[in-house]
Amino acid sequence: MGRPFFKKYKGLIAGIVTALFAIAYLIGSLFIRRTKFVAIGAEFMPEIYGSILLFLAGCQIYQSIKEVKRFKDDTVEEQKDTKNVMMTFFLIVAYVASMQLLGFMLSSALFLFFMSLLLTPASTKPNYAAVIIFSVTLSLGTYYLFRNLMYLKLPIGVLFGG
Repeated sequence: MGRPFFKKYKGLIAGIVTALFAIAYLIGSLFIRRTKFVAIGAEFMPEIYGSILLFLAGCQIYQSIKEVKRFKDDTVEEQKDTKNVMMTFFLIVAYVASMQLLGFMLSSALFLFFMSLLLTPASTKPNYAAVIIFSVTLSLGTYYLFRNLMYLKLPIGVLFGG
């Protein structure tokens, strides 16, 4: 039971652990005091969340069982995945750190641009124009939604007078 075992069964293990957590969460939601004053009490959302989590854990287990049957050892792909995970983590940290300086729109557009490039398959040449349009449009749309429809203030950035 070494590295190959966990590599082969990591999805299944994650699904089982998540299912156990979901079951414990659902059991915990049974202990929330119910009241007669409202039709939907405080226990409603935890029961919904627990049920969704249990369903997703079941999907994970099902998918993992299918993957175990067609498992092959591919360490090169795993190294690329590890690099992408580390780059994603770095981009998230840089995004959060740059938010006050650059503001929400510019830091979000840059984050989306670099994440899109990172997630583009190696066999595909990135379409820079489409990535820029996507990044800017999504950032502006999100800013508009939060600012004008939800009335939430987002950082505009020190560089832009914020």
